[in-house]
Amino acid sequence: MPVTTQAQDERRAWLEARKQGIGGSDAATIMGVNPWHSPYALYLEKAGLVDTSDDDNERMLWGRKLEPLIASHYAEVTGRKLAPGANMHFSAERPHLFANTDRTILPFKGRPKAGVYEGKTTSAYNVEEWRDGKVPLYYQVQLQHYCYVEEAEWGSFGVLVGGQQFLWSDASRNDRFLKSYLRKADEFWDRVKNNDPPPMEGHPSERKALGILYGAPDGEKAVDLPEEAHEWMEKLDAAKEAVKTADADKRKYDTLIRGAMGDALFGRLSGVRFGYKLAVEHKKEHTRKASSSRVLRKVKTV
Repeated sequence: MPVTTQAQDERRAWLEARKQGIGGSDAATIMGVNPWHSPYALYLEKAGLVDTSDDDNERMLWGRKLEPLIASHYAEVTGRKLAPGANMHFSAERPHLFANTDRTILPFKGRPKAGVYEGKTTSAYNVEEWRDGKVPLYYQVQLQHYCYVEEAEWGSFGVLVGGQQFLWSDASRNDRFLKSYLRKADEFWDRVKNNDPPPMEGHPSERKALGILYGAPDGEKAVDLPEEAHEWMEKLDAAKEAVKTADADKRKYDTLIRGAMGDALFGRLSGVRFGYKLAVEHKKEHTRKASSSRVLRKVKTV
C-alpha cells in the first residue's frame, strides 16, 4: 500500500528521534523478553551504527492504520474517554527514557488518575495470549515503561485479534518490577554512551544487524578469532550434524507413515485422538509446470 512522502518523512524523523533514548518498544528487548530483538542489536541501533529506518513491513503498516479504529472501538466498548497520547515525552528523572503512547485514558469513577492506553493487532493464532485478560509479556513490559515515564498508576490494552475479534484488559503499575527494569535500562544506556556493546547472544536480529554493519566481507582481510571461538566452532559443527540427523529421521518416519497409510486420507492411532492427514499442496507455476504433492500433517480426528 502506498505511503505519502510526508508520512514517510515523519516516520523517518520519529525513528531518528528514537535514538535519543529508550522507548517503550525497547523495554522488552532490554529485559531479554523480546522474541524478535536482542540487546546487542538494539545497542547497534541506538549507537547509530546501523540504520533500520526502512525495517518496516505490511503487518506493521496495517497496525498503524488500524490503531485509530481500535482506539475508537475501545472507547465505545468501555465507555471511557481517550485523549491524545504522549509524543516523545522524556522522563524528568531519567532523560534517557521516553514515551510514545497511543492514547491517554481520562480519569473516571473508580480511576481518579489518567491511564495509559495501548492498541494492538495480532493474528488469530495468538488469541490465547490475550484471552481472559492475559497480555503477552513483552507488551506488559512496554506498559510498565510507559507507566514510569508518564507517572501513571495503570494502563489498558485494546487488541484486534485476527481482524475480527476485539479484546481489552487493564493492568496496574508494578513498582517492584520497575526497580529491576530501571536498573537494567540505566545500565544499557550507559553502554550506549560509553561505546560498550552488550554481549552477543546469537539472536537472528544480530545476524541481520551485522549484515548491515559490515556489509560484504573484505576478500583480502583475515583476523585472529578469540580463544572461545574453538568452542563456537565445535558447537556449530555439532549443530549442523544434529540438523542432518534430524532431517534424515524426519524423512524416514514420514515415509514409513505414508507407506502405512497407502492411499487413505486419514490415519488413526488406537486410543489417541490424533490422526495424520495427507493434504494436497499446490505449487505455483514458475519455470516448471504446476504440480501437487501430499504433505503429511497431524490433525485432530472427529
